[in-house]
Amino acid sequence: MKTSKLSFMVMLCLTVSLLSTCKKEGDELAVKIDDEKISINQFNKYYYMFAKMMLNMDKKDVDKMAANPEIENHPTLNLLNKRKFMDFLVSRKLLYIKSHQDDSVNKDDLKTIEELAKIQFISSYYLSQKLKDEIQVSDPEVNEFYIKNKERLKGVPMNEEAENWIKQQIFLEKLEVKSNQFIIDLLGEIKVNKEGFKNYMNKIEKEKAKAKKDEMKEEMKKTEPAKK
Repeated sequence: MKTSKLSFMVMLCLTVSLLSTCKKEGDELAVKIDDEKISINQFNKYYYMFAKMMLNMDKKDVDKMAANPEIENHPTLNLLNKRKFMDFLVSRKLLYIKSHQDDSVNKDDLKTIEELAKIQFISSYYLSQKLKDEIQVSDPEVNEFYIKNKERLKGVPMNEEAENWIKQQIFLEKLEVKSNQFIIDLLGEIKVNKEGFKNYMNKIEKEKAKAKKDEMKEEMKKTEPAKK
């Protein structure tokens, strides 16, 4: 009986030991900020999503651009350097934590900002992913953009980095046009009732008109000749 229990305990210890050493690659800790732990995998999710949202770049393009040492001093592309992005991420996390700890900051404002940020980023992400395959940027369009913005791009060599930036600008212009049409089409699918808002605005306009009318009456009284 004792032998059986001993064998069981040995097997249990071996199992626990194996599980603790069989973590998947990327599960290891990248950084700990206060009590929050961020793994290598989570860090990479933040890194590539930042590039997708802010720079309109997919993973393969990010990796290719990040390998270019010339991005080190670029005002935006330098964040494709993972060390610099880590510093950026930590700084934003610290500010986020402090903003919720600081009693001088209005917590209702923070909640409203978080809701607006959620709406903005999710909607932007959805539009870019939904419409990106419908948008193509041709070489003639890149050349045309470069010629039209020659003064603005004066001194900038037409290298791969500049070409990618121009393609991004053209993509964003086309995305805005397509996004507007996409939203118009959505209005035909999803019911939107703005009657309450219309009534609210009408009330404000009536109050403004009344206030202006009363102000004019007061001005007229001031300019009327005094009665004898």
